[in-house]
Amino acid sequence: MFKKYKKLIVLAIFLLVLVGCKSVIDPETKEVMEQYIIRLGDAFPWGKEGYGWFAIFIIWPIAQLFNFVANYTGAFWSLIIVTVLIDLVKLRSTINSTISQQKIQALQPDVNRIKEKYKNRSKDDRQAQMQEAQEIQKLYEKHEINMFGSMVPMLIQLPLLLAVFQAVQRADLIINGVFMGHNFSGTPAMGFQEGNVVYITIYLVMVVIQALSMFLPQYLQNRQNRHKNMGKQQGPNPQGMMIFSLGMITVFAFTWNIGMSVYWGITALTRLVQTLYINHKFVNKK
Repeated sequence: MFKKYKKLIVLAIFLLVLVGCKSVIDPETKEVMEQYIIRLGDAFPWGKEGYGWFAIFIIWPIAQLFNFVANYTGAFWSLIIVTVLIDLVKLRSTINSTISQQKIQALQPDVNRIKEKYKNRSKDDRQAQMQEAQEIQKLYEKHEINMFGSMVPMLIQLPLLLAVFQAVQRADLIINGVFMGHNFSGTPAMGFQEGNVVYITIYLVMVVIQALSMFLPQYLQNRQNRHKNMGKQQGPNPQGMMIFSLGMITVFAFTWNIGMSVYWGITALTRLVQTLYINHKFVNKK
């Protein structure tokens, strides 16, 4: 039942968050509208026009954290420090989710045997479907796997991811930050037009790190499966979705300010480090 409605649950959470968000980009200038820029020292925006609950209680505090750190370290180091702090907060739930996914993958041969036992039954045989579902559920319970529990980190992290993304767009000291003498307000598109090596390098490094952070987990999973003689992972191949996601990020980042490329590069790098850490510390020891 849960697997059947899994995507709908995630979509519902995503839509609920989007309801609390508001577009802050001017369609003509492609920059954040003045009234939505969050400045250090601004009063708490309770009741402020154009600020929904998501912006007030989640985006605004994170943007002010970026501003506060940037006031002492500069925009570049603020992006690194705050992003790492947020990822450290999420680390425990990320570890638990990864371990749960590994357990589910390890049980895939047993799940396939159960499905094989019932595959010749009629698709209209509801009793056989219920028996199959019950056997799979008992298998998961035996190995202490909570299918809903594996989704909890995603439900928590998705709103946080969107909040940090918007906070980076709206934090005044990030928008107007400078790195190696170049403003964060410039875009990779400008970099290629003007031959700006700094903008081009930041953009290309971000794309490479994003690709590594997306494809490394899949590579490690396939390698582990081969060592355990489990063969390829059952179900749809996730590589198509990863390529699509990487393509979307590459296209969007090309026209957004270079500060967003720095942020995306840092988040991808921390995700890459988390993958290596979890794989070494937890997965390889199981």
